[in-house]
Amino acid sequence: MSEPTALVIGEALTDVVRAADGTVRSRPGGSPSNVAVGLARLGVHTALHSCLGADANGDALRKHLEQSGVTLRDGGAEPPSRTSTAEAQIGPDGAATYRFDIEWNPGEIRLDPVRLVHTGSLATAIEPGAAAVEAALSAAHPDALLSFDPNVRPSLGLPADGIRRRVERIADRAHVVKMSDEDLEWLYPAEPLVDVADRMHESGVALFVVTRGAQGCTLSTPHWDAEIPAIPVTVADTIGAGDAFMSGLLFAILTADADQELRDGAVPQQAAESWADTALRSAAITVGRRGAEPPFLEELVGSSAQILP
Repeated sequence: MSEPTALVIGEALTDVVRAADGTVRSRPGGSPSNVAVGLARLGVHTALHSCLGADANGDALRKHLEQSGVTLRDGGAEPPSRTSTAEAQIGPDGAATYRFDIEWNPGEIRLDPVRLVHTGSLATAIEPGAAAVEAALSAAHPDALLSFDPNVRPSLGLPADGIRRRVERIADRAHVVKMSDEDLEWLYPAEPLVDVADRMHESGVALFVVTRGAQGCTLSTPHWDAEIPAIPVTVADTIGAGDAFMSGLLFAILTADADQELRDGAVPQQAAESWADTALRSAAITVGRRGAEPPFLEELVGSSAQILP
C-alpha cells in the first residue's frame, strides 16, 4: 500500500450521546478520528495513529474507520482494556457538553513522508501521549504541512496555564491552527482575538482560524484578516462540527496544492476564503444530522442546494 497523503495523530473514542429527549446512543467519535474520517470521505488517502481498546467499542470504531477509508495505525503499545468514551449531553439548542473517560498512550509514532500531519484535542493534553505527540511534531519532515486544533476540554480539569503552554509550543511548529471561540475564551480569557492572532503569527502560524458557530469564522494571516459568514442550516446537534470544518479546510488546501504557500507564510486571501467556504459547507452538513458524520465528497460537492433555505 502506498504511503498516505495525510497522517492524523490522536484519539478515537466512543461518544455516548444523551439527547435532550432522554434517549441514549453510542456513536464513533474523538476529534482527531473525526478529522481523519472527514479527510478520507473526501478522497484524501489518510492514516490515523491512535490506540483503541480490545472491546466491543474498539471493534465498532475499527469498522467505522475502515468503512470510511481510514488506515489505522498504532505504535505497538499494549492496547487499553477498554476503549475511551466521551459522554455528550445534548441541550435543547443542539449544543453538546462532554464528560470524558480516556486513556491515551500512542506508543511509537512513525512519521513517514506525508503532505499533511494533523493533531489536536485530548491527544495533545493527556499524558503519556501528549509528550509523545509533541516530540513527533518536532521531528516532522520540513516539507510536511502541520495542522493543529487544540479543541480544549475544560471538563478534564487540567490547568489552563499548562494547556496554554503546550498549545503555544505546538503552534511554534504548526502552519495552520484552528480554534473555536470557546477555545479562545478558555485559553486567553483576557485577550482580544487580534492579540491572540498576533501571538500565533509571531510563532510562525501562517493561517489562524477561529470558528464561531452560527456566526461563521474568522481568518487571520500576518498580512490580512477576513470574516466569513456561516451557512444557514437546521441544527440536529453540534457533535463533530468543528472537526468537519477542519477536514473540509484541509481537504480544500490539499486540493488547491497550497502546501508550499502555507509553509512559506504567503496565504492568498481569495483562495483562503474559498477554503473556508468549503470548510463551512462541510460543517453545515454535519450539524444537520446526528453525531459526528462528516460528508462524503459527492455530498460536499452537491451541498449548496441541500443546506441553503
